[in-house]
Amino acid sequence: MLIRELKRDEIENIWKIDRGEVINNIYYFEEGALVLRPECYEIQVWSAGEPERYSPIFNDCYDRGGYFYGAFVSQHLVGAAILENKFIGKQKDQLQLKFLHVDRSFRNQGIGKTLFDTTVKKARELGARQLYISATPSENTINIYLHLGCTVTKNIDSELFAFEPEDIHFEYTIP
Repeated sequence: MLIRELKRDEIENIWKIDRGEVINNIYYFEEGALVLRPECYEIQVWSAGEPERYSPIFNDCYDRGGYFYGAFVSQHLVGAAILENKFIGKQKDQLQLKFLHVDRSFRNQGIGKTLFDTTVKKARELGARQLYISATPSENTINIYLHLGCTVTKNIDSELFAFEPEDIHFEYTIP
């Protein structure tokens, strides 16, 4: 596996990552706690309109100097992570982990953790003290972030929350 920065014209390949997953449970944040509820469905592909909604946001992030990392196996993009370069938070010491996905066929092989660690290293180099993460509330996704040491943030970014109100909003303190 090779981790390297993506070029701008490679960003569209993110949508070729197979995000398929069987979801059995969804987390909700209620009264200050994560609550797991059964909701069963299968995701086969990116939701309708998702590439069209996010591609301009990703391109803008890239053009402003954001950091895009790809995980490649045999020159095939199997995972991607995007680190925003605009500082946020009360202390302006957080950077947003804007995107992290690994292809269904390559999960549970450490690729997600390697991409996460790559963004943490870059954020540290840039002077960030924390990552801010807005995570899809599926059980697997939330459990991964909890396993990585992320905690539910007490300081919600209102703009990011308005954009993705159903997500679970985390922070990760950079060691």
